Amino acid sequence: MSPRHKRHRRVDAPPAMKGFKPFGLPFNQSGVVTLHFEEYEALRLADYKKLSQEEAAGIMNVSRPTFTRIYDSCLKKIALAFTESRSIVIEGGDVQFEKEWFRCDECNHLFTSVETDNHICPECKSNNVEHINETIRNWRNKKYSSHSCVCPGGHFTQPRQGGIPCQAFTCPECGQHLVRQDK
Repeated sequence: MSPRHKRHRRVDAPPAMKGFKPFGLPFNQSGVVTLHFEEYEALRLADYKKLSQEEAAGIMNVSRPTFTRIYDSCLKKIALAFTESRSIVIEGGDVQFEKEWFRCDECNHLFTSVETDNHICPECKSNNVEHINETIRNWRNKKYSSHSCVCPGGHFTQPRQGGIPCQAFTCPECGQHLVRQDK
């Protein structure tokens, strides 16, 4: 039986901001809570759009229990950031956008490739823009490139595949389930 691949969560658009920081405190890199794009989207759909979890799960292309886990994770991270005066950075995640999104590093304007040619900011005309979809792809590749799946007996090693646990694979020599190993 082949392992089930993790579905990318469908997100309408990235947020207009990159995060939040506590008022009156300097940004502290060590005191950062990372909120993934799918967690932001779950919060937006459930609390801002006032959709039921079933409706929101359908929009994000996930099951209702998966939506609940994403939403709960978001609330815990926000509570941690608020109670410990940490900044929130919104980035990364296993997401898929319907459009190609860009953010201008000069004026922070968020736009799609439909709005511009040659990835130039339509607001300030800067070419210093971040391709958010590409950043997500790089984040996902980097996340999984630091792990391998290995045979406990040392017979076999393979790169970790995103969204598939190592135990889903067996060693072709001894038949043992593989385990994750950090590089």
